[in-house]
Amino acid sequence: MAAEYLITGGQGFFGAWIARRLLEEGASFVLSDLQPDDSILRQVLDPAALGSLDLRFGDVGDGAFVRGLVEEVCPEKIIHLAGLQVPTCRDDPVLGARVNVTGTLNVFEAARRQAGEGSCVAYASSAAVAGPQEDYDGKIGDSVTHAPRTHYGVVKLCNEGNARLYWQEHGIASVGLRPLTVYGVGREVGITSGPTKAIRAAVLGEEFIVPFTGVTGFNYIQDIADDFIGVSRNHSEGALALNNPGENHDVREFLDIIEDEVPAAAGRLGCDGEPVPVAWDFREDGLERLLGEVPHTPIEEGIRATIRGFEELRERGLLGP
Repeated sequence: MAAEYLITGGQGFFGAWIARRLLEEGASFVLSDLQPDDSILRQVLDPAALGSLDLRFGDVGDGAFVRGLVEEVCPEKIIHLAGLQVPTCRDDPVLGARVNVTGTLNVFEAARRQAGEGSCVAYASSAAVAGPQEDYDGKIGDSVTHAPRTHYGVVKLCNEGNARLYWQEHGIASVGLRPLTVYGVGREVGITSGPTKAIRAAVLGEEFIVPFTGVTGFNYIQDIADDFIGVSRNHSEGALALNNPGENHDVREFLDIIEDEVPAAAGRLGCDGEPVPVAWDFREDGLERLLGEVPHTPIEEGIRATIRGFEELRERGLLGP
């Protein structure tokens, strides 16, 4: 078979929304993941769309599985999203490296064997490649040298270096995107899932404390899905690692907007703890050059859309605490 896309980590937050956009376009794609778990897909897709998916299961850390998958699917583009988040990489750095680094190398190796004209690997890097804001003077460009403060950031920076070498040595084009705090229906894991969980708590009438404070860059998930699809279709030469900033707000501002939209949540939402150890004042000129126009949903609009999404899930009996 031949599909336009292969999406690893396809049952996750990013994968579910990218699948939603590709289904709207009528594009052909295959999702892969470690094992069956449609809990996030069911939040993002309607039952008919969910039933139409082509899902394959296996470990991205297993090179033979990845090679066989790419050989069978013959994708024009690969969107590589499979990975473990900050808490898991901190608690088990070896496992984090196996999935995030070895898994990414397996994807590039498979792409090298299968690459055709115009092929591209778009992969999830992260703003976590950066250190905290005080490490920098002014807005942060795409090519600034970074000293990340988490194992997760270190392995993502490693992936960017390996992607560069696959272009230099094998001609495999790639784009790594570096979002920071992405919010929307389906965000379940990771430190920066807290703002999304606050929206869900507001809809459910519950209390919630976001476990960090300070300023961060907020991206609505639909924009991130469009960015991944856009860069995969617009890039065919070189290895790029591009900042993917959203709107910069203090976490308390984000919570205030939620409470404005759901007045009953007033006084029930808070934030506590240290700021995320990742800078937030990034330049976006590289992504602008590639896409022309980078989608940016205003934060109020994105929060309202997420509230509506959670309300619909509650009505369908799919919104748990």
